[in-house]
Amino acid sequence: MNVKQIFSIPVLCAGLLLSGQVLADSVMHSTPAGATKFYPAHGSGSKSVQQVQQEFEEFKRNPVSADGQYRYVGGDQGWALIPHEYAYRDGKWLHVDNLQHNTPAPSMEMTLEEKKQREALYQPG
Repeated sequence: MNVKQIFSIPVLCAGLLLSGQVLADSVMHSTPAGATKFYPAHGSGSKSVQQVQQEFEEFKRNPVSADGQYRYVGGDQGWALIPHEYAYRDGKWLHVDNLQHNTPAPSMEMTLEEKKQREALYQPG
C-alpha cells in the first residue's frame, strides 16, 4: 500500500460520516396542499412527551389520515386510499362511510374564458 491509499481511506470515511450528519439535520415535509417545504433544523416542540404518546396510541387504534381519506396499513403498501362504502338497507343503497359526499359535480359547460383558451390552444387547420 502506498501513502496515498493509507491517507485516502480515513479521509473518505470522515467525509461519509460528516455528510450523514448534515443530512440528518435537514428534513423535508409535504403539506396537505401538496407542496413540499424544507426545514433546515427542528426546534423543540410545545407538546409534552405524554401528549405525543397519547396521540400515538390514538393513531394506533385508528390509523387514518387527518383528512380521513387514507388508512395506514403498514408493510410495503404503507397508506391505502379508503374507498367509499355502501350498504343495502331498507331497499336502498346508502353511504355508510365517514367521507364527505357533498362535493359539487363538475360542470361540462365551458365558460366564455374557457372557450377562448380552447380556441387559442386548438386552432383549426
